[in-house]
Amino acid sequence: MDHSIIKISALLRSVGIILIITIKANLASAQFEHKLFSSNLIVEGKVHYGFLYAQHLELEYFNAHFPVFELDIQQLTYGKRQWERDYNYPIIGIAMLYSGLGNNPSLGSALAMMPYINFPLYKTKNLTAGFRFALGPGYITHPFDRITNYKNLAIGSHLNAAVNLMAEVRYRINYFLSATVGLSLQHFSNGSLKQPNYGINAMLINVGLAYRPFKENQNIDDRFFAPTQPFSAIIRKTIEVNIGGYAGYKNMQAVYGKSFWVSHFYGTSFLQVSPKSKFGIGIDCSYDPSQIQWLELHGIPVNNKMSILRPGINAAYQLGMSRLAFIFNLGYYLGGKEKSNGPLYEKISVQYGFTKKLYASVMIKVHWGRADYIGWGLGYRFDVLYGKKTVK
Repeated sequence: MDHSIIKISALLRSVGIILIITIKANLASAQFEHKLFSSNLIVEGKVHYGFLYAQHLELEYFNAHFPVFELDIQQLTYGKRQWERDYNYPIIGIAMLYSGLGNNPSLGSALAMMPYINFPLYKTKNLTAGFRFALGPGYITHPFDRITNYKNLAIGSHLNAAVNLMAEVRYRINYFLSATVGLSLQHFSNGSLKQPNYGINAMLINVGLAYRPFKENQNIDDRFFAPTQPFSAIIRKTIEVNIGGYAGYKNMQAVYGKSFWVSHFYGTSFLQVSPKSKFGIGIDCSYDPSQIQWLELHGIPVNNKMSILRPGINAAYQLGMSRLAFIFNLGYYLGGKEKSNGPLYEKISVQYGFTKKLYASVMIKVHWGRADYIGWGLGYRFDVLYGKKTVK
């Protein structure tokens, strides 16, 4: 029997087991909820078709058109939490994805399991247009090996980050069935944890069918909640300050024969402009020892290791959802001896608050779409009061 058929069969069996366990778990948890509420579970299948986008000349070797198969387990939000109403009742879920990536023997196949959130941008009774952001672990079967698979310059490791950005339209056929169509970008990368790491990008179009086996909860309107947070009418003019640090790891055995640890420290101040959004400015400084190797390889001596310190200033945007926050930074380097990446940089990070002040964070630093490194860290946030208003 063909190996690809065996792989697909094994994948479908695994997905079936996960689906059965998830449905049973939702049914069990629903017994403990209020009798007016259900699990709001949705099961959806999607078929994508598209092509690899070769962002580097070395990736032209992988050009191909291919299908991608996806199974989703979703849940409709109905306003049980404040952020669900703020974002117009999005859909949250997990996507399980498989593709042969054009059956190139040097690239192999791709698997991913990506939690996601689907934000409605336009909504009527039967039609919803929205944007989906998915992020989770991905697996590439044939990564780079300098002896057995030297042609794969796209991915240097089995385990990667899988990211999916999708514009989607959903049409409700009847109470239980919905049809979907969308355009998406699927990305696999290890964030330079292991070189080479050009990354895999696929442009895809998809169609899908969603089935809701249980009764849908009615949205909870704002009239059931206080219009303001406690004490917000008395004191509520503050600037949020975040300080913290990251540690990153770069496996560059294939390039320099060694690995490196990267240090990154930052401070950012935010001003809240809406229940969802905050804008701010920040400063940061990173130390990346792999830059010494790059400079010396290009004939630039490094007499002082501190000369590779890279301070920067950046503009910041924060999108908050309860304890979870997404941070986007666009920065400009103020110094540093290594200048091959140019003066601009981008950072994308996800924060999760253990308490109101302490949070954990994962960050990826990027130079014009090329990942530099992934950092894991802790941070501390506090508020600085800059004004008062009193109730007369």
